[in-house]
This record gives sequence, structure tokens and C-alpha cells, in this order.
Amino acid sequence: MSEKSERVQSNEKILTYLGFAARSKSFVMGKDMLREYITNPKIKSKVIIVAKDAGDRVKRDLKIRCEMNNVTCIESFNKSELSKAIGRERVSAIGILDENLVAGILKALSE
Repeated sequence: MSEKSERVQSNEKILTYLGFAARSKSFVMGKDMLREYITNPKIKSKVIIVAKDAGDRVKRDLKIRCEMNNVTCIESFNKSELSKAIGRERVSAIGILDENLVAGILKALSE
């Protein structure tokens, strides 16, 4: 399998995990909720997914906060893909609360 088709396959897995997160309501979105999520010490494993076409200030802010708090930040989807995956409109960034889904997303990333 080519590297490109493997990347497409792992992206599809991640979008599927986002769908699971949406159905179980185990995600956060919105600037304030994401900031709280990133810094919450009670949540052991975290992942933030930021849309490629999100505003530069949003991306920069989230990336800096993720680096400071050792949180994985993924930027491989656009707003429409993220929105479709979780059934919401105009999604720029999302944080996953369910640690099993976070593990699945991180595993799909490393494949």
C-alpha cells in the first residue's frame, strides 16, 4: 500500500472515532472549553484536532497551549470534514474526552 493511501485510511479511522465521540457526547469545542480541557489535570490522555482552514490566531493559540501542556495537536482535516464527522456546523477545533477514543486516534496517527 502506498504512503498516501495509508494516510487516507488513518484519516478515515480518525473521522470514525470523531463520530463515536459525537454520539457519546465525549468531546469539547469552543475556545473556552478547549482551553479548560487542555489544562485539566484530571484528564490523563488528550488530543486536540484543529481544522487546517481554521483562523491563524486560533491555530497558533491552540498549538502553543498544547505544547505547554504536552497535548497532541493534529491538523489534518478541514472545517467541513470535522463538522460532518461530529454533526455540527463550523467546527474549527475539537478535543476528545474519552480516553479510549484518544488512544485509538493516536494509534491511527502512528500507523
